[in-house]
Amino acid sequence: MPSPTQAQIAQLAAQGCTAEDWSSVSLDGRADLTRLRNAHFRGVVSVGANDAAVSVDGLDLPCGIYDAIVSDCAIGAQVRIARVGSVVARYDIGDGTVIQDVAALTADAGSTFGAGTEVETVNEGGGRVVRLVPELSAQSAYLQVFRGHSEDLRRALARMVDNAVTTARRERGVVGANARVLHCGVIRNVLIGPHAVVRGTALLDTGTILSCAEHPTVVGEAVQARHFIVAEGASVTGGALLEKAFVGQACRIDKQFSAESSLFFANCEGFHGEAVSIFAGPFTVTHHKSTLLIAAGFSFYNAGSGTNQSNHMYKLGPVHQGVFERGTKTGSFSYVLHETHVGPFSVIIGKHYTNINTPDLPFAYIHESEGQSAIIPGMNLLSVGTVRDGEKWPRRDGRRATVRRDLISFGVFTPFTVEKMRAGRAVLLRLHESTPKDKASVQYGGVFIKRLLLRKCARYYAQGVTRYLNGKVLERIQASSSETSWDGVQKALRPGAMLRDPFSWTDVGGLLMPVERLQALEDEIIAGSVGSLQELGDRLSVIAGEFAQDEWSYVCAAFALENGYAPDAMSREQAQEMLAAYDEATGALHSAIVDDSKKEFAAFARIGFGLGMTEDERTAEFTAVRGSTETNSVVQKLMQEKVALAERSERLAQLLSRF
Repeated sequence: MPSPTQAQIAQLAAQGCTAEDWSSVSLDGRADLTRLRNAHFRGVVSVGANDAAVSVDGLDLPCGIYDAIVSDCAIGAQVRIARVGSVVARYDIGDGTVIQDVAALTADAGSTFGAGTEVETVNEGGGRVVRLVPELSAQSAYLQVFRGHSEDLRRALARMVDNAVTTARRERGVVGANARVLHCGVIRNVLIGPHAVVRGTALLDTGTILSCAEHPTVVGEAVQARHFIVAEGASVTGGALLEKAFVGQACRIDKQFSAESSLFFANCEGFHGEAVSIFAGPFTVTHHKSTLLIAAGFSFYNAGSGTNQSNHMYKLGPVHQGVFERGTKTGSFSYVLHETHVGPFSVIIGKHYTNINTPDLPFAYIHESEGQSAIIPGMNLLSVGTVRDGEKWPRRDGRRATVRRDLISFGVFTPFTVEKMRAGRAVLLRLHESTPKDKASVQYGGVFIKRLLLRKCARYYAQGVTRYLNGKVLERIQASSSETSWDGVQKALRPGAMLRDPFSWTDVGGLLMPVERLQALEDEIIAGSVGSLQELGDRLSVIAGEFAQDEWSYVCAAFALENGYAPDAMSREQAQEMLAAYDEATGALHSAIVDDSKKEFAAFARIGFGLGMTEDERTAEFTAVRGSTETNSVVQKLMQEKVALAERSERLAQLLSRF
C-alpha cells in the first residue's frame, strides 16, 4: 500500500490528522480519507479499505479511524477505531473489527500473552504447577498436576510447554477478524481472537482470548483479568475477577465470581463465589454466594451454597488438598477438611472435621450424625438425582468450536465406577465379618458406618455390578441376534485384544481410561515419540476411541470373576440365569429410583401450597404448579423405562430360547 500523497496529507491535516512521519503510513487504495478524523499516526501504520459500515451496539456505523492515536499497527479492511483514550499500539487488527471507547490497547514486544503463566493449582503450597498455554486441555493439565511421580515425565511435559510458550511469543498483539472491543478500560498484552466480543471490561492484562466464528467468546462488563487464557465459546462477565486462571471452552464465569490460580475446563460454571487453586474438570458448577472451593480437584461437580473447604492446619502452611471424584455434590453450608478423597457420585451433607478417605465407596451419602462423620455407601444408586446427572451432561455440552480440546467420558456406570463398587462391596463384607455384633458402628476412611448397613450397602453395590456387567453382555447377545447357533453367539462374546490389567482404570481430567494406557502414553512422552501438545492431544483422542474395546475387555474379566465363567464360555442355560439375575438387580434398583422420584410429590412437598385453601384446593394448586407423578416428565420417563426394560427382557428370553 502506498504512502499518502501531499494532497492527501493536506486533506488529512484539515481533518485533524497528524503523523510522526507520513512516509511510514500506508493507505489502501480504497481507503476513504473522509473517514480518518482526528487520527494520529506514530511509527509504521497501514490502513486497509474503509468504505463500508460495521454494526456497533445495534447500529451500522462507518468504518474508519476517529479520535484515536494509532502506533505501529496493521489495520485490516473495514475496521472501525473510534474514541481511544490513550493509544492503540503494536497490534495487527483483523478485517471487520471494531475498537471503540477503549482507554488503551497496547502490546509489548515479545509478550507471550499469558502463555507460560505458572498456576499453583490444587495445592497452594506449590508442587502442582501448570503453565498456561492456548492449547491446554483438561488432559494435558491433568498430567502436569497429578502425575508428578516421574521426573522424566515432568521434564518431557515441560519441554512441550516450553515449545508452546515460544510459539505464543509475539512482537505485536492481535485482534482477530470481526471482533468487537467496546467500552473497555485498559487492555494490555491481550490477544483477542476472531469474532470475540470484549465489552465493558475494567482491566485485561496479559492474556489470550481464543474465539471462533462457530462459537464467539464473550468477556464482559467490569471484568478484571490478569495472566489468563479464555477459550472458545466461554463467557466471562458480571464483574468476574481472574488472576492466573484458565477458562475452558463453553465455560461461564459471572456474577462477581473470583478465581485465583485455578483451571476451569469445558462447560464449567462459576457464579458469586470464590475459587482458589482448584482443578475444575468438565462440568464443575458453583452458583452461590459464600461458597469457597479451594485446593482440590473436581469434575462433574455441583457445590451447594456456602460450601467451604479448609486446606490450612496452621502448621506448615496451606499444603493440604482434596480430590472429589466425578459426580460429587456438596450440600448447602457443607464443610470439608483437607486432606480429602471422596469416591465418585457421592453427596456430602454437613460439616466434617475429620479427613475423609473413601475413594472406593462410590455413590455414597456422607453426612453428620451426632457430631461425627457418617457414610451410607451406595445410597445414591437409588437416587433419581444420579439418573438425572447421567442424562443431563451430554445434553449440556455447549461447545460449538470445531476443535474440542477436552475429551470427556460422560457415563455414570463405567469400568471406573463399577470396579470401585466391586472394591467397596469387598470392603463392606470384610468389615461385616470382622465387626463384633455388639458394636453399633465401625470406622473406615475417617467416617463411621453403622454395622447394620454393611451387608445392605454391599447388596446395593452387588446389584449395581450385576446390572452393569450382565447388561453389557446382554447387549452383545442382542446384537448377535442374526446368529443361527449358540456357538456363533459365543464367538461374538469373545473379548478380543485383552488388556494386561483390565481392572485398573483412572479418570484423566474427565477422560476414563485403563491405567496401563496412561502409563504407555507417559512412556511415549518420555521417549519423545509424543513430543508436542498437538501430538499429545492426538494420542489422547486415539485412547478415547479405544474406550469401547477396553470397556469390553473389563466386562469380560470382571464377569468371569463374578460368575466363575467368561461370557464366551457360558452355556445357553447360564445365559438364561444371567438374564434372570439382571432382571432382579435392575428391577430392584429401578423401583427404588422410581420411589425416590415420587417422594417429590409426597405430603411434605405440599407444605407451602394452598394458603387459605381447603385440602382439595391445596391439592389442585400443587398439581397446577408442580404437576403430578402422572405428568412429571422425569417420573414418566422412568415408568416408560420400566416398561421398556420388561419388553427388552422378554425379547432376550425369546432370543435365548431360540438357540
